[in-house]
Amino acid sequence: MFIKNYMTDKSELTVVRPTDSVQSVLQRMEGHLSVPCADDDNKFVGIVSKRTIFEAFEESFDSGITYESFLTQAIKPAVDTTIPALSVSNYFEHTIDVIIRYPFVPVVDGNQFLGIVKRGDINRALEIAFATNVESQRLLLGMAEIEGALHQLFRVTHRLGINVITAIPFDAGPNMLNRRLILRIEPTQNLHTLIADLEKAGFYVVDSGN
Repeated sequence: MFIKNYMTDKSELTVVRPTDSVQSVLQRMEGHLSVPCADDDNKFVGIVSKRTIFEAFEESFDSGITYESFLTQAIKPAVDTTIPALSVSNYFEHTIDVIIRYPFVPVVDGNQFLGIVKRGDINRALEIAFATNVESQRLLLGMAEIEGALHQLFRVTHRLGINVITAIPFDAGPNMLNRRLILRIEPTQNLHTLIADLEKAGFYVVDSGN
């Protein structure tokens, strides 16, 4: 899936400009901890947060600038320009590295700011990917990292007429030889048969809870 499928369009956001005054930005930020910043040409500049504003004020105060004077200055010094922007054509999983360090993921097309992906959007996408929002039965499998392992898995489920909702492989850890796979299936009366057939096919059933 692509970022654009989970993006909140800029028209629905509070977007500030680097030339806006600190006071006007603070007023527009009411109810928000952070907002995106784009210039007059709609080029993404960075992120403004209450933390970056406070840090900018500290620097200004050390230079002898009063709080009242600081409020009239442009917000530009309080813009964090280190946040990376992703392309609208990037895959959704590229958002993970950004969202663990920043409150949202800015999305651009070329140099044009399009919108953001919020943490809530990412949570919803992960719920879909892991099928936690649908009724299902869950198996955690151990599997050898060999060619055809997934094909063998789906042969077993197909033979039993079991509908696979999602199958997500991941590393078991640096000291483990096997891979792990979260398998979610539609509720079935053939669960015990599925487990037995998977074990016969070389899979290790680590957990069969829901």
